[in-house]
Amino acid sequence: MISDNFLFRSEGGFIRIPVWGHIPLNRPLKKILEHPAFLRLKGIRQLSFSQQVYPGANHTRFEHSIGVYHLMKLILQRVLTNPLAESLQGGDLVFDDNNCRLLLASALLHDVGHYPHAHILEDQAPVFRGEPVFAAHESLIERFLFEPFDGFGSLAAILEGEWLVDPREVAGIITGRTGRFKKLISGTLDPDKMDYLMRDAHHCNIPYGSIDIERLVESFVPDAELQRFAITEKGIAPLESLLFTKYMMMRNVYWHHTSRTFSVMLRRMLQDAIDDGAMAPDALRILFYGNSDDRVLHELGRRLPETVPASSGLLQRIISRRIYKRALTLTPYRNGAEEPLGWMFAYANDHLLRKRKEREICSVLNRRCRTDLHGHEVLIDPPSLKDVFDYDDLRELRVRPVRGEYAEGSGAGGPGDYIRFDDFGESVFRSGFILSFERYTKKFRLVCREDLCDAIRDCGEEIMAVLQDAEARPAGSVDRKGGAPSPPV
Repeated sequence: MISDNFLFRSEGGFIRIPVWGHIPLNRPLKKILEHPAFLRLKGIRQLSFSQQVYPGANHTRFEHSIGVYHLMKLILQRVLTNPLAESLQGGDLVFDDNNCRLLLASALLHDVGHYPHAHILEDQAPVFRGEPVFAAHESLIERFLFEPFDGFGSLAAILEGEWLVDPREVAGIITGRTGRFKKLISGTLDPDKMDYLMRDAHHCNIPYGSIDIERLVESFVPDAELQRFAITEKGIAPLESLLFTKYMMMRNVYWHHTSRTFSVMLRRMLQDAIDDGAMAPDALRILFYGNSDDRVLHELGRRLPETVPASSGLLQRIISRRIYKRALTLTPYRNGAEEPLGWMFAYANDHLLRKRKEREICSVLNRRCRTDLHGHEVLIDPPSLKDVFDYDDLRELRVRPVRGEYAEGSGAGGPGDYIRFDDFGESVFRSGFILSFERYTKKFRLVCREDLCDAIRDCGEEIMAVLQDAEARPAGSVDRKGGAPSPPV
């Protein structure tokens, strides 16, 4: 039987955060919240440069992590107090005392490896000698779990002594290395997504974050065969609201052109600093892994020499918000085509190709328009290779009917059966439909210094020839998971 210390009792008051209100505290939870490795998340914005577009978007990974913990707690309470959900546990998907503690700890600490602008630097990362300079934030989990702090010890010690769980098992769940509970922490129905969509919409003050979380959680039932959660038919409408909310947030917030322009300028600035020898990769890692968002930019400004005009000039533009403007926007899918224009994706993870083509475009402008450009005044912002809509996970999701009306007629199955969400026949938001979200959201852009937009348009035909002459990528490298989804099977 699950101990009530984590799920049903408060042992030390409450913490109040936007969206979810009062969240009960207990001693093990407070120990984590007070630890320096967790407190550092207060200096890391959830949305990186989005606050340059939405001034209220200054919320941090700290309150988001608490929100994810809170939602995981609600899910576990649901599973352990609902007779149907409790009866469907089985195999490795059993919510006993130890597993509940593991899941709560994993939810709370899932972002503890984050550093400033991590998502920007993981996607199309700067490189040194062919290797990414910055690690994926998930791979830094153990570093922050096991690093001791004077007077506090390590987070790992708190997990062992207060939470009574193995910290390496927690790290394995968060990174997905163990495969255990992976879909409960990262997937279509994970509490991470539920929290950040509503929290980000709240702080940006936009009307796209309306999800019926309570009804969605109420519909959760274990799917022991697939080691994940399924939903009952009551969860279909709130799941649709979650999927549509993500689409609207991607379009209007996460991939807003201004945020993306800040991102592409930051990546090029760091790449130039590395290539020119102005900043060593080890120094950059120490700088980013140990500082807040604002401190990182301040320290870069202090350390970058003015004798490196490309990197220092881009940094000063970022700090003073004199960002580049959009000169060209293209979509990888034209007129509903199933196959993308692959050359656009060729730039995503090839910094050498990207930088060479940026310099070629500047050379075209120098020759045609008599400008004096040095190769960093025009930048390529390719579509991401990331699969942002969890296509494979949604295809696997199943519905468990609980009403007899589904036993006949539509072939949807009856009570006691698990039916693929795609086959259930009650929603247009099937995985194939989600592919259209993926396609319409991604864009290829050229951004440039504000005085060059007209020149780029005047030289558009020659510039397009330069761009389309990207080296071919290995066959199969642009696929469903790589940001150019295949048609549904």
